[in-house]
Amino acid sequence: MSRYRSLTCVVRRAGLCLALAVAVGCGSGKETAEGVKKQKLLVYHAASLTLPFVAIEKLMEARFPGLNVICESSSSRMAIRKVTDLQRKADIVASADEALIRSQMMPDYADWVGTFARNRVVIAYTERSRYRDEINQDNWYEILLREDVNYGQADPNNAPVGYRTWLTWQLASHHYADKLQGRDLFEELKANCPTRNIRPHCNELIPLLESLALDYTFQYRSVALQHHLTWLKLPEEIDLGSEKHKDLYAKTKVEISGRMKGTTAIKTGKPILYGATMVRDPQNREMALEFLKILFGPEGQKILEENFQEGVAPVYCDNVQAAPEVLRELLRPADF
Repeated sequence: MSRYRSLTCVVRRAGLCLALAVAVGCGSGKETAEGVKKQKLLVYHAASLTLPFVAIEKLMEARFPGLNVICESSSSRMAIRKVTDLQRKADIVASADEALIRSQMMPDYADWVGTFARNRVVIAYTERSRYRDEINQDNWYEILLREDVNYGQADPNNAPVGYRTWLTWQLASHHYADKLQGRDLFEELKANCPTRNIRPHCNELIPLLESLALDYTFQYRSVALQHHLTWLKLPEEIDLGSEKHKDLYAKTKVEISGRMKGTTAIKTGKPILYGATMVRDPQNREMALEFLKILFGPEGQKILEENFQEGVAPVYCDNVQAAPEVLRELLRPADF
């Protein structure tokens, strides 16, 4: 009987230990799962911000162990629609056109927007593009309109660089008016860029260049440099990259699809400015603020510069008092 009792005690103790181990294990797993959930940070951003935001993602995750930063890239309009139309949760939205946040997210989904970077439109190509040795600021449109040349752009209805390409073409019609002798360069370039040469956003054009499906694409300068593409700088009067020409840019307008099906919107030419905001009722307010402190501060400016993007410092803000207090020292009232 003593042996039996001893064995029974051993079994009971073993069972108790196993139960405790399972309970502890389950409890730890639950705490871990909840911890990861609480420390997730979700950022929807423009495709042209992919590389600098990956750098900030790595910096955040190194600084805050256990934090999972999810940076989801798409066209700017899609990044915004994920929140406004698809009702997906997010913490931060960053757009290649700060005006999109103001017009499509405020006041229901955001209270303010910080303008943190600039860019400009360029023509990107490779060492194997046709007539690459001939193209320059004076003849680029003639090169592109040759029968054996294929060029592409981002979709104006999805990506700001798409409708900015159209605005650049309109500005070019005026800039080269003496040479064109009445030709409408905007309409010619539109007519010679078939649908197959148009992609949802700027990053999706790069494989077409690399595969020789396209000879040239209209891109942001930063994206061309980030991907080691050859690129042609356009005159400042047409590349939307200079604030001193804002009055000239404002003379151009293009029509694109509106937010609601069957509607349209008018985009007016203006200098290229990027914007970011923390969505109303974010899932992780604390980490969203930390991300924006980096993006708007000296670290973010350095990361942007390293990725060939011109930062704006201090960051412009349309409504400084509506921004979180911890960010206000990094912001200045917008003067544009």
